[in-house]
Amino acid sequence: MKLRKLTDDLFVPSYDGYSIVNFSNLILEHFGSVTFHEPFPLERSYLSGAEKVVVMVLDGVGYEKFVKNLPEDPTLKVYPCTSVFPTTTATALPSIYSGLTPLEHGFLGYLLYLKETGCLVNVIDMSPPGYPRDTVLRNLNTSFRTIFQVLSEKGVKSFFLVPRHIAGSGFSKIMSVGAEQVPFSGFGDMIQAILDISDGEGKKLIFSYWPSCDSVAHRSGVGKAYEVELRWFVEILKKELLRKLRPDTTFFLLSDHGVIETPQENEIWWDNSSEVMKFLEKPPSGEQRMMYLYTRRKRTLIEYLVEKYKDLALFLDPKEHMWLFGKGRRHWDFFERVGDVVLIARGNYSFNYRYTGKEESLKGRHGSLTKDELLVPLAVYRR
Repeated sequence: MKLRKLTDDLFVPSYDGYSIVNFSNLILEHFGSVTFHEPFPLERSYLSGAEKVVVMVLDGVGYEKFVKNLPEDPTLKVYPCTSVFPTTTATALPSIYSGLTPLEHGFLGYLLYLKETGCLVNVIDMSPPGYPRDTVLRNLNTSFRTIFQVLSEKGVKSFFLVPRHIAGSGFSKIMSVGAEQVPFSGFGDMIQAILDISDGEGKKLIFSYWPSCDSVAHRSGVGKAYEVELRWFVEILKKELLRKLRPDTTFFLLSDHGVIETPQENEIWWDNSSEVMKFLEKPPSGEQRMMYLYTRRKRTLIEYLVEKYKDLALFLDPKEHMWLFGKGRRHWDFFERVGDVVLIARGNYSFNYRYTGKEESLKGRHGSLTKDELLVPLAVYRR
């Protein structure tokens, strides 16, 4: 796979066959369902005769980091794969669980202005910043359809395993429609649940989500602590799960996005009193490595940003760069959600806004299109 360049240091998701969207379409194809995009070009022998498919979604691990920390094992084949834009859980997981691009499903970042709620919403918490979880859930207008719903028509029973503290959340409920949601309390609990479910008869799709590497990266960066966490994860996974799976089961490990270290001295912080707000209609949305900016003076805003931050970020018109968000039919609220200017951080810079005053510095971030954020591992195992 050869990545297409957006700039010298930023790259474009491979929606034409080598992205996490295409992986999900591979699963649809395997179970005999209609596909929405080109399936990932995996060697078909891995899925031949497999009645059960297990997919472990590992949050926040880039391809290079994974390969560097993976003990040599010829039974675990690792392919490079791209995430989507923006490279964030709030956008990547909907792509994985639907087989659709961000352009189609409309989950376009961590913080979004949603027309139906009339406010800025944290998509993971389903609430405005600083408000209790799921505050706006009942007002959300979503036509989101999961691959679990699609596959149920083919007689495939799906399971959706998530940590207990996020099981039942609004975001998890939307993502898991059509599957049986199974909460777990720890790594061992998750592994045993996968083994128990996969031991039965019939066609089954088992998705499990593990967030620890992403959590460590935000807190400590992607250095020693992060690599210890990743190596521990792989070692226990191989010993306690992979070697115990039945021959009729194919196992996949897939990450949603990678992470880049973002030093505090390269953080740009804005608030309501910042100079940039003279050009904006309202606070930015999006991420800390990419933002959606709303203005009635697009050209003037871009000129200001280029003069002030030209080496720190890229500033694009979403109407001219809609293809960054993928192919397919555009979500009905797409342009409302992406604003008038898209800011994409370069290097290891981050752009941050103080919404509540409680925002903190993070040592690791994602959302932009550097290779470390965009390129993720797709690992496959079959006994």
